[in-house]
Amino acid sequence: MTDVTGSSGQTTTTSTTSTSVDTGTSEGEDLPPPKPDALTHWVTGDPADADVSPTGPGLILMGGSTDVDAAFTWQTQYLAGGDVVVLRASGADGYNDYLFSAIGGVDSVETLRVDTPALAHEPYVAWTIAHAEAVFIAGGDQAVYMTAWKDTPVEAALMHVYARGGVIGGTSAGLAVLGEFVYAAYNDSVIEDEALLDPYNMYMTMDRDFLALPPLAGVVTDSHFTARRRLCRLIGFVARIVEDGWAPQVLGIGVDKETALVIGPDLVGEVLGAGDVHLLHSNGPPQLCTAGEPLAYAELEWYTLAPGATVTLPTGAPAGPPTLLSATDGALTPAYDCAE
Repeated sequence: MTDVTGSSGQTTTTSTTSTSVDTGTSEGEDLPPPKPDALTHWVTGDPADADVSPTGPGLILMGGSTDVDAAFTWQTQYLAGGDVVVLRASGADGYNDYLFSAIGGVDSVETLRVDTPALAHEPYVAWTIAHAEAVFIAGGDQAVYMTAWKDTPVEAALMHVYARGGVIGGTSAGLAVLGEFVYAAYNDSVIEDEALLDPYNMYMTMDRDFLALPPLAGVVTDSHFTARRRLCRLIGFVARIVEDGWAPQVLGIGVDKETALVIGPDLVGEVLGAGDVHLLHSNGPPQLCTAGEPLAYAELEWYTLAPGATVTLPTGAPAGPPTLLSATDGALTPAYDCAE
């Protein structure tokens, strides 16, 4: 495994003046729109579109910290030797050499740093994403991702990749934006026990309608799960989504660091890496979920999947009995320490 989230590569940023052109999302188009001057990007490998047909679709849900080599190797079976795009709003090109040389099996890796809605509306950005066989969203700040990318051509281009049979993935903040429901962290991160003490506190900023990936319908995700003691806040996310009428039933997926859940075209997910994947099923509406009051929510089903375990999504019902969790007066039963 390689930790590349904050590393920098050696390739050179290239840019040209942008003009208003059709973004184009069909693989028969050979020439991309001009690159905008404001876009920072890096290309390793052949900069021309590979023009191949991926055989997925697939998803990579990665929990943060050191990346999972096995997950990136897994995706190559669906890419037909095509192109990978790394999408981020900060950082540099640390994934380029890693994915092109260390993992291999692809024609190119291009990192796009898209940190504003203006860049997300650039035709070159949408064209490049849409023509990729895989797109991986790096770690960073999901509030920036949602602010910059939601309701822009980036959103449609990501969905186009998946519909073509490509692979969409993300780690840490990149994982946070993949589900139907998103903990957007618009007011900074919520401390775990705050979610139970007041599920409507100012840090519990939820959002939706960014991506609509079928295996993640009715799903909210969280990363760094065990290391940062995030079970309590995941319960808060699930309670809010049900209470606000966004969905009658919700599945929370928490992924440990150095761990990935990979989901193939058969909708079966497999746990890869060093840690576990945690599934939290809602249990109808919470008994009490209101501003300024501790959450009361009884008998949610919690499953823990070890490396090698599988689950079919979006139902998320693995074999074996669950642990039943209840939230009352800011605490969990069975007892769980929410403090990181």
